[in-house]
Amino acid sequence: MATHEADLHPVWLRERSQEAGQVEATNRQRLYTPRDLPADLGIVTAAVTGEDLTVAFTDGHLTHLPLVDLAVALGWAPDPEAPPAPEPWTTPLDPFPYVDWATLGWTAAEADPRAVLAFLTAFFRHGYVVLRNTPAEPGTLRRVADRLGYISGNNFGWIFDVRAEVAPTDLAYTPIELLAHTDQPYRRPIPGIQLLHCVCNEAPGGDSTLVDGLAAAQALERAHPDLHAAVVATEVEWRYDMGTDTVVDRGHLLEYDRFGRFRRIRFNTKLDAAVPRPGDDLDAFYLGRRHLTEWLNDPAHQVTFRLEPGDVMFMDNLRVLHGRTAFDPSRGHRHLQGAYIDHDGPDTMYRLTMRRLRAEHPPTTVRTMR
Repeated sequence: MATHEADLHPVWLRERSQEAGQVEATNRQRLYTPRDLPADLGIVTAAVTGEDLTVAFTDGHLTHLPLVDLAVALGWAPDPEAPPAPEPWTTPLDPFPYVDWATLGWTAAEADPRAVLAFLTAFFRHGYVVLRNTPAEPGTLRRVADRLGYISGNNFGWIFDVRAEVAPTDLAYTPIELLAHTDQPYRRPIPGIQLLHCVCNEAPGGDSTLVDGLAAAQALERAHPDLHAAVVATEVEWRYDMGTDTVVDRGHLLEYDRFGRFRRIRFNTKLDAAVPRPGDDLDAFYLGRRHLTEWLNDPAHQVTFRLEPGDVMFMDNLRVLHGRTAFDPSRGHRHLQGAYIDHDGPDTMYRLTMRRLRAEHPPTTVRTMR
C-alpha cells in the first residue's frame, strides 16, 4: 500500500470535526464561523487511534477524524460516492444507451437502485442516455424532469415546445437541418442538462444526432495544438437578440480549469462572434473553429437515431452537442417538448444510490493511510 505524507493545517483539520456541538445534527453545517476560531489555532497532540486520527487543539477541542475520510479529502483514495469520470467517444456506442423508464419509476421508492446506478453511470461516462417508454403526452416531461432533478427556467419557458412555427423564435422551431451545437451559450448560467421528450414524430426526416465535444476538443489538441490554443485563448461573445428578448454573455469555445481539466464546450456557430484582443491569433482561432465544426459534423463521429413517441433524450449540454436532420412538416407532425435541469440533480441521485447500495452491501475492506 502506498504511503502518503502531507502537512495538514490546524484550521483544515478543525473544520472537519463532526463532534457534538460543532455541526447541526440534521444538515451537518458548521455552528461556528472562522472568526470564532483563534487566529493562532494550533495542534497540541495528534495520533492515530484505530481507524481515526485523534487531534487535540489549542482551543481545547478534541476530535476523532476517520482516516478513510481524510484519505478521500486529500485525494489519496477515490470518493466512493463520486460519479464516474467522462469517457470520450468518437463513434456510436454499442449497445446504444437506451434505458426503460419503468426501471427508474416516478418516485425513488419505485426505482430499482441498480438500474438507477446503471442509467447514471452511462450518462456520466458518455454524456447522454435515451429514456424509453414514457407516456407520449404533452406535460409528461415535467414529471420526468422533476424525478431526475430541478427544472431550470430560461427565455423559452420552463417547458418549451419544439415544432415548426410560422414565426420561429429560434432555428430549432423550423424544419431545417441543425448542425451539432450546444444550447443557449449566451445564458448565465448555461443550461446544464437538456431533456427532449418526443410526443409525436410522423414527418419524414428529423432524425437526431449527438456528438462528443470532449472527444472533439482532444482531437483538435492532438492534431493542431496551435489551433487548440487559439480556440482556448480567444474570447467569444454569444448573443440572442429578437428585439423583445436580448441575452448576451462572453466566454470561450473550449473551457478548462486551472489544472487543465476539461470543463465544457460552448459551440453554436449561428450565435457566436470573436472578441478581438491585442495579441490574439484570429487566423488560428477561425481555423480551429472550422476544424471543430468539420469534426463535430462528420457522420463518422456522430450517433444518428430517431426519437420515437415516449422517448426522452437526456444529454449533457456542457459536453455533448446535438443536431437534427431536416424534416418535411407538410407530410407529418413532429412535436418535441424540452426542458433543462442542473447537474446537481443527477449527481445527488448517484451519490444517494451509491450510499444505499453500500449500506445494503458494506465493503469488505477498509482503506487506511499513514
